[in-house]
This record gives sequence, structure tokens and C-alpha cells, in this order.
Amino acid sequence: MIRPIILPPKSPFSDIKGGVGTPYVIYDSKRDKHWFLFTGWSDLKGLKREGFVAPIDRSLNVDFSGIKKILPSDFPMQVDYSNNGIRGFYNEARDEFYITSTHGNDVYFFAFDQEWKLKGYKLLIKDLKKDSGFPIRPTGAYRNMHDAFAVAPNADSSGVKLYMVRSVDDLEKVRVEDLGDIGAWARSNDVLDFTLIPRFQIFIEMNTVSKWMLQSFIGPNLDELYVTEDVNKVSFLQGSLMPLLGLDDSFVQVGHPHYTTEPDGKPKLFFVSFRDTYTTRIDTGKEGYTHEIWVEYVDTFIFDPRSYGELRGKFKGRESKWYYVPNANRLIVSVNGEAELQLKADINDEVSDSVVLKRGINIIDKPTTWIRLSSSTEIGATIKALVY
Repeated sequence: MIRPIILPPKSPFSDIKGGVGTPYVIYDSKRDKHWFLFTGWSDLKGLKREGFVAPIDRSLNVDFSGIKKILPSDFPMQVDYSNNGIRGFYNEARDEFYITSTHGNDVYFFAFDQEWKLKGYKLLIKDLKKDSGFPIRPTGAYRNMHDAFAVAPNADSSGVKLYMVRSVDDLEKVRVEDLGDIGAWARSNDVLDFTLIPRFQIFIEMNTVSKWMLQSFIGPNLDELYVTEDVNKVSFLQGSLMPLLGLDDSFVQVGHPHYTTEPDGKPKLFFVSFRDTYTTRIDTGKEGYTHEIWVEYVDTFIFDPRSYGELRGKFKGRESKWYYVPNANRLIVSVNGEAELQLKADINDEVSDSVVLKRGINIIDKPTTWIRLSSSTEIGATIKALVY
């Protein structure tokens, strides 16, 4: 089932008449209350975006009478393109909400109390230069207390980078460690979200040859890893999410994905429709920016690698991380030089087998779950895993 959540022209709230984006559901477990976090704007150019929260019920109705503007467009500083992606979560132990915003070229971290009053903020990353948002998920592991993972597109948007956010529950101590690329395919990755349960999976909007569409980087179940540091050893392949959804061309273009089972316990994917982005607006002379927030109820098959048919990745360098290729019947590796393909069944096993790769197309049937490319010289490679 697909249904609208916020259609700006029908909104009773004037500050979001221009458009809405980056939807996120946050659960306040102490008060058993759900909040809908999103960006909105009234300016016709769509660049002065602001952060809002509003109560949302289990029927996915947004209560505009309780809406709160938590991030004005000129806060924490005046920029040309403000609060273009916001993400967050609730900390029950400290009764605080934590919100991240890609604001201008930077990433900011904000702490709010239970009434959404600002307690403080901190510049988290300088010059990320992305409008992707900066989603964060606490590890929840006793051996990694106070830490969280985060993702964002890399410098040229050809891939996605993994970050560790240290001391995520302490505004004075919070800091970010860059753990490098975790997956790469196209030079157009943008607004994104990810999950750690039921598996480590990244949902992302990608600009294809003609439309913005939804893609997914498929990672391992976390029980396939042994310690948190194992995440830094792995790389994900990407598949197209669009054939698994019930969307059609009436939405024109889609992006800003957010997967959740909140607030009604059913798996769903919130997304944004860019319905007027193919035309020039009469009032601004620019392309349209009227984004709408929708949701589609989905099934857990979106977490099954076999649902995607083909998973893809690109690599450049001498030695890759370990690619996760579960249920792969065939592996196709195109490489521009001589290399070795190393294989193992478990992330902490020793290399169990290896295959010499020649320049050109190489086909490997029924590879193991983990593969790595290695070469004495820098190579460029395209990897495709056929899964069915």
C-alpha cells in the first residue's frame, strides 16, 4: 500500500507550503510517543530549508497542531543552502533527542530535551559538502558503549563512506572517525538512511540517466561479524530497490528513503516524490522543488539479497575490503590488469581459496560469502554478483 503523508499544497502549516523532505520517525519510549522529523520550506527556490518535528499517530496521521520548528534556516549560521538533510534518534537513558543536519557544507549535531528545547549543538564534520543528511545508529553493544555508526556519500559521490561516531551521548565529547568507503557504484549517491537490524543495509537515492531513484547497499547480518571493528573490513554491493516497490511514473522521481517499523509495527519505506522536477516554474524561472512525503508498506524481502537479482560494485586500488556476496550463484569481475580474487566463507577465516584474474572479463561460479581483490599494482574493477 502506498499513501501520502505530507502534501505541501494541502498542508495547514504555511512554513512548509514550498516543499518537504528527509522524513524520519523517532520513538520517545519514555512517553510512548512518536515524532515525525522532516525538513520543510516556504521559499520558492527550495534552498532555505528548516527542521520540524510533529506528532504522528499509528495511522500515520501527522498532527500539525503540535508541530515544532527545531532548526530555523539561519541556525546555527546563515548559509546559502540550509538544513538540507536531517536525521536523529531518542536517548531514553538521558531523555534527550539527538539530531544531525547537513547545513551548508557542514554536519552539525544537536541535543534537545524531551520538549524539543535545544540543549546545545556542535560542529561534527567540517566541509562534508553534501546535502545527504548524516544518519546515525547507536551500536547498542556493551563492548562499544557510547558509540554509533553513520554513513554519508564520499567526496565525489561515487560511493558511500562509513563513520564511527564516538561518545554520541555526550555533546562535549562527541567526535567522528572516518572509516573509509563501504561501497561504491555510481557517481551520484545522495540522501540516505541505513539499518543495523535486521541487517546492515543502506538505502540511498541515486541519480540515474533520467531520474532520481532508490538503491540499496546490501551488507551482512551483524551476527556474521564478531566485533565492531569487523565492519571496517567489509564492503557492500549495490542493488536497485525500484523493481521491489510498487511505484510508477506518476511520482516522476523519488528519493530521501527512510526504512522503519514505527509507529505501527509494520515495515515501511518513507520516501519523497519530486513531482515537478522536470519543469521550469513560472514564479522562479528555476526547476521545481515541490517535494512531497509518501510511504509504501513493504515486506522483509527488501532485506533478502536474492530479491535483487544482481548486486554491483566498483573498486580502484591494490587491495579491496572484503565484499559481502551472499547467495551468489555467479560472480562477474571485469578488471583492467592482473589480479587475484581471494575467497573465504567467514569474515574471520583465513583465505580458503584464490583465483587468478586476467585482464578483461572473469566469471566465477558459486563464490563463497566473502571475496577480496588483490593486486601488486593499482587496478580498476567492476564486480557483479548474480543472486537468485
